[in-house]
Amino acid sequence: MVQNSKHAAKHRVQDLDEKYLACDPLPKVEDEKDITTFITLWKETSDANLKEAIDNCQIAENVIQSMQDISGEALSMYEKSKLDWCRDYTDQLREIELRKFNEICAHILEYMEVHTKLSSKEIDANKKNTN
Repeated sequence: MVQNSKHAAKHRVQDLDEKYLACDPLPKVEDEKDITTFITLWKETSDANLKEAIDNCQIAENVIQSMQDISGEALSMYEKSKLDWCRDYTDQLREIELRKFNEICAHILEYMEVHTKLSSKEIDANKKNTN
């Protein structure tokens, strides 16, 4: 009985996707379900800080780069539907990137005192000197 459970556990580990085991954050670009899930999760999740926003946008750019490779293949094979598919997902990713950067920039501007090294007295002194 113990041998069977060990064999089953070993078999389950082998069944896991190598991509999953490698903790690769990129979705499988060829898999529409994976791309859609990635886009939906990213769209609905707030980035905690500027670094996270940039990291997530870099992941999206890596996906877009893979989409461009697929687009090139589709173009060479005259697959208009595949080209449209790639263009649609690329547009969605770029739209989310823009929204994410706008949100993080608005946050930085709203809470500038947290993101500056100057004290409020130094900022006031600089304002007086420039006027």
